[in-house]
Amino acid sequence: MVKVAVFMLLCLVGQLGMEAVAYAFKLWKYTSAKNLLVHLVLAVMVVFGGVSFLVSGLHWYIRYPIGVVLGFVYEFSNASGLDMFYFPGDRFLFFKGKASILVVISLMWGVYPLIVPIVYGYLAPLIRG
Repeated sequence: MVKVAVFMLLCLVGQLGMEAVAYAFKLWKYTSAKNLLVHLVLAVMVVFGGVSFLVSGLHWYIRYPIGVVLGFVYEFSNASGLDMFYFPGDRFLFFKGKASILVVISLMWGVYPLIVPIVYGYLAPLIRG
């Protein structure tokens, strides 16, 4: 039980860093503060933290596509009516339009199931004492 909680916290810490960068550079905006909280708790901690934990024993080339597909579903849901957040001017960095943003951000979501098990591997000896 402790391991899954650590995976969730690692995802949260990573996402908080991304949110700070996004806020500073106005990369994306939330339609309300409540949506940011829902995003952090449900999407990042529960879904991506839980999935990162569940697939941690698989090869990297399996973990990454799983994260990409989940990210695509999440981003597509948001673009199709969930409307929790948006990309000002339909731009993300130098990518323009919803389709290209969807692909790029989905590729970024794949990093959680890829990296979190690796980071946990380094932290596990510290956690166990």
